[in-house]
Amino acid sequence: MRLIFSLLLIAVPSVAVAQDVKSQDDIVVRAKRKQDRAVAEAFVRSVSTRTDGQLARFHQPVCADVIGLPQSYATIVKERIIADAVSVGAPVAKKATCTPNLIVIVATSGSDLVIDMRSRRPDWLTGLSPSDIDALTTPAPARAWSVTSLRNEAGEELSDADMQHALFDKTRDTFSQTPVLRVRSTSIRQYASRRDLEASFVVIDQSATVGLSLRQIADYAAMRGLGHARPPASGGQVDTILSLLDGSGTAPRALTGSDTAFLRGLYASDGLSSAATERNAIARRIANEK
Repeated sequence: MRLIFSLLLIAVPSVAVAQDVKSQDDIVVRAKRKQDRAVAEAFVRSVSTRTDGQLARFHQPVCADVIGLPQSYATIVKERIIADAVSVGAPVAKKATCTPNLIVIVATSGSDLVIDMRSRRPDWLTGLSPSDIDALTTPAPARAWSVTSLRNEAGEELSDADMQHALFDKTRDTFSQTPVLRVRSTSIRQYASRRDLEASFVVIDQSATVGLSLRQIADYAAMRGLGHARPPASGGQVDTILSLLDGSGTAPRALTGSDTAFLRGLYASDGLSSAATERNAIARRIANEK
């Protein structure tokens, strides 16, 4: 009996120590998760672009085109961009012949190209303010922008006929001349409208492509074009293909895990939530996939 009691006295402290170690491990794990989440949230905020309080994405099939590279290289880049789109759940065009809506241009001077677009192809700059366009003409290794549209939850927008009638029928009163987007939802948790990417443009200076692989060029363009994403400030804690051209550290060889998680999180949503809600969901995905 004394032997059993002695064994119990020895065992009890061991159990207590084991429980203490386990609780300390749990605290460390929770702290690590919290830190990962904070880092992911900062990353998502820094690279995502809000449009009227929402995050835009492609709902129409993506059709890529590459200008400024030899045809054989352009084909490889296009195929890689489409493969990226498929892997993250973005819609892609099924037919080989399609109207390009994700256009990558390798130019001698990207800033000069935008200046030329301003006068010759202003439709490619639709929705950008004069200051936005001015920013695209400043010296940089690359620049990217997107044309977005406002649609209801069913993907409908104001038709051209309705727009013409609303703007030019002078017999109508003031209120009826205002274009109206018809919405069907009455949800208090979601928007009744969404922002669609109608076209994305990624312009890279030719000199900036020296030493880069075609895969790097394609993945950089995919992240910027599919994600409506911008490069983060240098020195960030998250590896991303968006830092490819900033000249700091070793450039990623392809989309990173965080990049892929960002795009998958973006395309997992229907786009009807607020930017804040979607950013939180995307950050959770990035943190959980670490």
